[in-house]
Amino acid sequence: MNANAPSPYGRPVQPFWKRNATVRILIVFCLWLLLCATVQAAQTIHPGFKTLGVWEPETAIRLDFAIWYPARRAPFTLDYGDWVFSAARGATPLPGQHPLILLSHDSPGSRFSLHMLASELARNGFVVIAPTHTGDNLNDMRFLYTGAQLISRVEELRASLDILLQHPSTASLIDPQHIGILGIGPGGTAGIMLAGGELDPQRWDEYCTGKKNDPYCQSWVKPRMDALVTTPYLNTSFLDKRIRAAVAVAPAYGMLLEPTTLSSIQIPILLLHAEKETLCPQYLVESIRAALPATADYAVITNADAISLTSPCGKGTLAQTLPEICRPVPERAQVQAELAEKATLFFLTHLGTAAQFSSLKKD
Repeated sequence: MNANAPSPYGRPVQPFWKRNATVRILIVFCLWLLLCATVQAAQTIHPGFKTLGVWEPETAIRLDFAIWYPARRAPFTLDYGDWVFSAARGATPLPGQHPLILLSHDSPGSRFSLHMLASELARNGFVVIAPTHTGDNLNDMRFLYTGAQLISRVEELRASLDILLQHPSTASLIDPQHIGILGIGPGGTAGIMLAGGELDPQRWDEYCTGKKNDPYCQSWVKPRMDALVTTPYLNTSFLDKRIRAAVAVAPAYGMLLEPTTLSSIQIPILLLHAEKETLCPQYLVESIRAALPATADYAVITNADAISLTSPCGKGTLAQTLPEICRPVPERAQVQAELAEKATLFFLTHLGTAAQFSSLKKD
């Protein structure tokens, strides 16, 4: 009916919503909610994502990176076979420079294997860059229990910073004054070394006395450890002053960490004990914790081991070649949530910028 058509009573008939104040209020309220939802969606921070491969002929280092960063575009499912996760591939990054977190995966891992942690850090305003470590990843473990496992890692992580701070696809994203590192297993040890901690090979000499069941003292591991401690330059300082905060999760080779250098670490550091990780048992964690500065942070991730610290894998060949990594782990969701919460809070506290603390809603 025409709104101005005459009624049988001689007056124009008005629409129902004009004649009912309650309905008018509800319509205005709904429009306001719709507007708020639209604005909020535009303000939400999502994890953007891209990959980068770099060959450095001077050092003969080939590095493949996974890169997460804060963005506005809504994420979608990315399927890399062995790893499936949600991110906005190729999205435009949030303007400005952002704190950088280097992720150093555990031995049975890759640049994708900490994707849940990386995504959460990106939602909180960090650029997160994870390399796949040469000779110490799920496809190539030739450096396992050798000196190269540690020296190669620290050299690759330092080279990563050299590359990323200059590469045209990443340099503009990174705030060079706010760089942190998080490593798991040997990655945790590499992070401690880059923070200023050094290794003392002589601490291995008496370690296996009375420790017949210790993983490092098993019959096939001990000969490798005996060779590892003879590696040249193992006790060299690898301090990198560009790194301003470090998180070490279940660091490997804890018996080799030299207490005097640990106590002199000058940057904020968080030691996370993975409760069920056999390569960093409670007594080694306590030894490391006692040697670190009194200002160091410490926390326990309950029920965590090397598998649950790794993000869930996809349905690629990894599920057949290394089924242990992909097996269902009931506590994985809780472990992943604890790891992300503790790491994010630590990095926001010590590397966060004013822009981050005032940033808009995350997804």
